[in-house]
Amino acid sequence: MIKFKKMNILKIFLISICLLTFIVGIYFTAILFFEIPDGLAMTLSYFLGQISGFLTILYILTTILLLKLVSTRYKKTWISKIILIFGFSLALLNSLPLISTPFSIQNAENEFNLVYGSDWRSTIPNQVESYMSPTQFNLYGYFLGFPIKDCNVDVDVLYYDNDGIKLYFDAYYPKGDGSRLPGNNSVIIKIHGGGWQNGDKSLGNVLVLNKYLASQGYIVFDIQYGLFDSGIPSFIPTPDHVKGNFTLHDMVYQIGTFTKLLETTHASTYNANLNSVFIMGGSAGGQLTGVIGLGYNEPYFAGNFSNAIKIKGIVPLYPPDFAPSFLLPGDELSNPLAFEKFTPSNLADASDPPALIFQGLRDDLVPLDNAVRIKDSLNSEGVNCILLTFPFAAHASDLIVGNSFSQVWVYYLERFLYISQFSS
Repeated sequence: MIKFKKMNILKIFLISICLLTFIVGIYFTAILFFEIPDGLAMTLSYFLGQISGFLTILYILTTILLLKLVSTRYKKTWISKIILIFGFSLALLNSLPLISTPFSIQNAENEFNLVYGSDWRSTIPNQVESYMSPTQFNLYGYFLGFPIKDCNVDVDVLYYDNDGIKLYFDAYYPKGDGSRLPGNNSVIIKIHGGGWQNGDKSLGNVLVLNKYLASQGYIVFDIQYGLFDSGIPSFIPTPDHVKGNFTLHDMVYQIGTFTKLLETTHASTYNANLNSVFIMGGSAGGQLTGVIGLGYNEPYFAGNFSNAIKIKGIVPLYPPDFAPSFLLPGDELSNPLAFEKFTPSNLADASDPPALIFQGLRDDLVPLDNAVRIKDSLNSEGVNCILLTFPFAAHASDLIVGNSFSQVWVYYLERFLYISQFSS
């Protein structure tokens, strides 16, 4: 009798867990497809598309388990049919980000073919290809993780000590002679995101990509910059020492100071190739990437940057194409020039480097039209801009490096970086 009661309690518990999984699954699935205006939903939207394959498996297993639990009592009844239809509908909807991967790949192929020609792969030697991802996507990497490469890492190197703030960078560089690798000691300056108010260098899985690129012969400098302290709590880890009342002018000046020290000090330390430099960043870092990479030769920013650096390309990820008003003095009426010059699309000219943009089509924070404006402005000046778009990808959908969006992104990123080294 006691054993029978324990079995009933266990069964009720498992059924409750299954039903709770379905209820939460409804909420998660709604976030995957629709903009839900609350902070929790926005935060979850960053990750749900990246782990949707795991959720698909979870909903399938939950359906099978729940059918098993109710089968003795409701076998071949309407309840079993509802469980089956509902559970597999959840699974199907959550599998769509994975199913959409071929569409993302085809879009990328079309963009590369348009810019480089249909035979663009022939420009990459076989020995170079051997260092790169062999395919745009594989399930092994999705479920078991992106390969972590070995490289040298220097952490917390001071580069700025002024205006009451100290800023540091982390350097990722190859073991051995990088000039024999695809990157040829090219520099990548990484600018983190976080709404200009939060974030830090080498945060989370970003360091996995940094190591991957360093293993290919790139010198990756992941840098801090001064942030605007809004006083609003955030889930994004942020060191206190970088917070202050910093403006966009301050941020560009600080990053510009890094480029000057790169010329005078760090290039020789890391054997960095200053004739091949890339700027890369996501979200707020994407906006700064656009401002710095496209405004490098702009008279408005004269004196901010080293003249010894040759920018070969910029890589903005989900970049805002606007200047946030809280980071500039005045407004667009009283200070129009500043707002113009801190909007990336306004800086396009024929001398700009090529760009590769990552953009999710489910990004409710920085919608697609921002990336399109940057692309159109560059194209109108005769500058190559490749826009890779990903259905179901929300903001920051590259954070889990092995996900279906990121694998495609990295495949084309490493090829863009290599091809751009040899552009004029």
